Amino acid sequence: MNIHSFLIPSIIFHLLITSTYSSHNVDLSTDDVSINCGSTGIFPAPNGREWIGDIANPKSASFMQIKGHSTTSAATAKSISGDWVPYRSSRISRSRFVYSFHVGPGPKVLRFHFYPAQYKGFKGLEDLFTVQAGPFTLLGNFSASLAARALGVKSFAKEFCLFIHKNEQFNVSFTPESARSPDSYAFVNGIEIISVPENVSYFHNGDVGVQAVGRKSLVHIDRHTTLELVHRLNIIKESSVPAGGDLDDTFPMWDLRRAEKVKNRTWKVPVDVGFRYMIRLHISQMGLKIIARTSDYKVLINEAIALTNIDLENEPRNDWKRYYYKDYLVTMRGHKEEGKRRISISLHSLDELTVGLQLLSGFEIFKLTNPDNSLASPNPFPPPTQNPSSKTTRIFSSTFRSRNAFSFAALLVISIANIIAYKLRENLEAYNLARESDNNNNKPSAKAERLCRCFSLVEMQFATQDFNSGLIIGRGGFGKVYKGIIIIDRGCRKSVAIKRLKPNSSQGAHEFLMEIETLSELRHANLVSLIGYCNEHREMILVYDYMPGGTLADRLYRLRRMSGSCPPLSWKQRLEICIGAGRGLDYLHTGHGIIHRDVKSTNILLDENLVAKVSDFGLAKQEDMSKLQSHVSTRVKGTNGYMDPHYLHTRKLTRKTDTYAFGVVLFELLTGRPAVDLSLAEEEHILTIWARDRINKGEVEQIVDSSLEEEILPASLKTFVGISERCLREDPKSRPTMSQVVQQLELALEQQDSGPECLESNEVTSVGEERNSASNGQSPMADRHMADLEPSREEQTRRQAVTTTVVPPARRDERKRKPLRLWPWDAFWNRVKQPKKTSPLSDIGDEANIRATKYDWGMIAAATDQFSSNRKIGQGGFGSVYKGVLPTGQLVAVKRLKNDSTQGLIEFTKEIHYLPDLQHRNIIKLLGYCNHREEKLLVYEFMENGSVDTYIGDEVQCDLLQWEVRFKIIKGIARGLVYLHQDSGLRVIHRDPKLNNILLDSEMNPKISDFGLARTLAESDSQSETTRVAGTYGYIAPELFLTSKYSVKTDVYCFGIVIIEIVSSKRVVNWRRMNSYASGETKNFRGYAWELWKEGRVCDLVDERLERAYPEEEALRCVQVALLCTQTLPNQRPEMRTVLKMLEADEPLADPQETPPGNFLLARQYSTGSSSAATYELDDTLER
Repeated sequence: MNIHSFLIPSIIFHLLITSTYSSHNVDLSTDDVSINCGSTGIFPAPNGREWIGDIANPKSASFMQIKGHSTTSAATAKSISGDWVPYRSSRISRSRFVYSFHVGPGPKVLRFHFYPAQYKGFKGLEDLFTVQAGPFTLLGNFSASLAARALGVKSFAKEFCLFIHKNEQFNVSFTPESARSPDSYAFVNGIEIISVPENVSYFHNGDVGVQAVGRKSLVHIDRHTTLELVHRLNIIKESSVPAGGDLDDTFPMWDLRRAEKVKNRTWKVPVDVGFRYMIRLHISQMGLKIIARTSDYKVLINEAIALTNIDLENEPRNDWKRYYYKDYLVTMRGHKEEGKRRISISLHSLDELTVGLQLLSGFEIFKLTNPDNSLASPNPFPPPTQNPSSKTTRIFSSTFRSRNAFSFAALLVISIANIIAYKLRENLEAYNLARESDNNNNKPSAKAERLCRCFSLVEMQFATQDFNSGLIIGRGGFGKVYKGIIIIDRGCRKSVAIKRLKPNSSQGAHEFLMEIETLSELRHANLVSLIGYCNEHREMILVYDYMPGGTLADRLYRLRRMSGSCPPLSWKQRLEICIGAGRGLDYLHTGHGIIHRDVKSTNILLDENLVAKVSDFGLAKQEDMSKLQSHVSTRVKGTNGYMDPHYLHTRKLTRKTDTYAFGVVLFELLTGRPAVDLSLAEEEHILTIWARDRINKGEVEQIVDSSLEEEILPASLKTFVGISERCLREDPKSRPTMSQVVQQLELALEQQDSGPECLESNEVTSVGEERNSASNGQSPMADRHMADLEPSREEQTRRQAVTTTVVPPARRDERKRKPLRLWPWDAFWNRVKQPKKTSPLSDIGDEANIRATKYDWGMIAAATDQFSSNRKIGQGGFGSVYKGVLPTGQLVAVKRLKNDSTQGLIEFTKEIHYLPDLQHRNIIKLLGYCNHREEKLLVYEFMENGSVDTYIGDEVQCDLLQWEVRFKIIKGIARGLVYLHQDSGLRVIHRDPKLNNILLDSEMNPKISDFGLARTLAESDSQSETTRVAGTYGYIAPELFLTSKYSVKTDVYCFGIVIIEIVSSKRVVNWRRMNSYASGETKNFRGYAWELWKEGRVCDLVDERLERAYPEEEALRCVQVALLCTQTLPNQRPEMRTVLKMLEADEPLADPQETPPGNFLLARQYSTGSSSAATYELDDTLER
């Protein structure tokens, strides 16, 4: 093997400065050094250079000394073909030794050559050592044998760039890591020190510095920094290269065998985190001629624009000589435990001609020393006991000493087998590692990487005791699931579930990425939480919260069949489980437009309190919201027994596909049987066929789990069976939505809780009677409309009295539990859950616990054109909002808070802690933040259509809001509030969901924003008290003025006012002024709506600009819901989940109970005491 294929050429890269060219006639320093370690004499190299031995050589003695105890050794076998200098011999030792050089000052290239072979006198030991040059640590805990194995080579070189100061004795030390392994040694085969003239140095002392990617700031790389070459890629061969003199002899030309073909013009290079990197881009001669004429050309580094054709057009033309390059700096932030991340370099051009040309001739990546003057890799080093060759050698030695021939023969056979197995594994690992570096298909998006923790393989092995089979808690076609322990903040341990996917499955790779991308953005109390992932060495591992309750299938039938000791779930527990799972699916459908596609009992997990968590999103599919059709055409995937027949035949995937599968799960809950059971009689193999046949024959009691026979009430059973059958209808359009399913399941639970007293005497046999009346084989119950399954108006009124409490019915037994938390919220809960009071926050807390991206101040300032007034799109008491453009081209909204506002700091702190864990289609997305000195910036997704208040009440803009858009906005706000109150797992009270805080995207979808006044409630609390009544006049609920107590019902009141504003196109803040000026007295906005309601003139409230072009029934429903939401007494108002159902006509409307509007004294019957200490802070005129 020719050693030059591994000696990396350097002259073209190290002899160039930023944006300039080198001359061909540069004189090389005379004190360059090439040491052939462990040898005597002088050895010529093919490039004409001389390698000098370090043993008794007068020439080397004139500039070099060797200190410490060391020896020389030759490799036991010559396995390098071609040029063997300097790899035949080595300087080697089990103790520290130092090379002390006397060389001239200036910038130098320092290159070490390693050939990790078996050396005489050191067999059975392992190379593990640290290399230091002056004050810098170049290599730490370094093993040349492991490095060569990972590279798939026999020998290699490590190259560094540093500066030697005047009169400095340059010492290079090699120290074995005896503390880690008593059998360790250090060695080196060759050392090169090559001088680089000052005028072409890579240091940026005298020039303008290196451009930081994504920022306008420049960074100077001074003489107190050392660099390591970590990657060099040759893309094309230039038509001409430097020629003549010592330069060509010292630095070889480009090695074309290392050139890579460009396919997608994107390169991703894994590098260590926690370091800065200098990236040098070399522009080809063809590129210099064409790039300035192309219409649009960009080079992106880490998805940020680094170089464009405009940049080159602005460069002086006389600098465009033979070799042109640009330097850039990036910082790879992260903890050492994270291992490696990838630097991406990509080319983009809209010119088809330019696309076919190689505009880059190559690039280099250099690692810069950290503040500890170290370049050592932060990756954990494997323990020395993992070295099979060392074990084998010691076994042979002990065998020879014992002279036991029989034992020796046996051990010899075993050793040979081990060596063969080890070599096969070594080759396989090298092959996999090479494939991993070339194939980045398993790499999650940058956003997913930010939201999830990236574990190393070593961490996963430690967590599972090297994937101990005794820790397996599940297995399937995907692979195995282990119970593990990981280390979290401050050394605390956490139980997790670790899913290890089969590495040889291409489908597994797709599901692996789908799971990461999907779950990283989802936050719901009934969805399993993804903590992180690992994708090292071809492994695909997912880390979830551990669910002690196992799967629903385990609790229903698996454990009962295996041991018989598992107690069966009660009917009430089963109802609460399916309600929770249904809410999770409803959140997927309505909150994110995601179809799960594999809903089944094994994918519903249970925590220690039997709270259901939907899991396994490997087959999930995102709806295309830009298209009108309600289905997605796709290959059919799923599980037998749960497959939707319509999807199976048409390949059209819809939300109702999940509804069908959920219906199968409901029958599993009722019967205690799996979806498919081949151990039963043939007619009972398929659960749904058998169960529906029994129902049609009026034999419902025969399908009920025997453990439930004495427990389940007929009314609850009737409701449950009815909705289960509707889920299984052949036509997807006739199946209910998941929201409707949850509604009926909640009704079944309430009927079970209410007991027999709420039932009529003939309801006990009504189910069977209805089944016997079927004549066409179709269940009458399945044909009934949803309204027929709901209670009467009187019963609904009684039911509202139960459900208007803050805690939903499905969680009544959970009131004493601690609030649900989503990692990493533990530290934040300690701050926000203060008893009965709130104090201003002095800082933003531990930034390590913030899941939002931290942006650089310079990047945001550049994105907003230095916060130009032309970019300002909003202003208020908090500060100003600017439109910005990130280096990637993404539009953002930047909120710049006033630095002298205490409330502004509180708002900033809450948003960066709240919003990253609130993921919903109708909640604004926080992209990141910036905390720079006194400046506090929040960066959001940009909302093209502004806030709703800019339309309502505006004579021109209001015409854009047709009724369909208004109704869409109203329902979207309701969904967002339902998520905050009930489904996020945090029980967030917004406290100010007014029109100004409702933003509209390009498709007029509403997004709730501004969480500066938000609070959270524990599960055991129904309300909380505040010492400061904050909000906007007209939106504040009456009870806050009397009791200073807020609850989810304060948001409900505010939402009712918002509905009236949207329907009428009248603003509550303007209503008070206009009516006061017109008539001399102040009219109540809500009271005006109430008067029209009583007089039967609701249509007079609707905006007259609509000219009656709206469904009257929908408008009446909106006004009635608004009046129910704004009832004076909080316990009269419905919850937001009920409000949403009423808006969607899935819940009957009750008549609002009127307490005279504005007469707050009558509301004291609700109050348990007024708070005289409350402070009013009202926002009356602020327009955002």
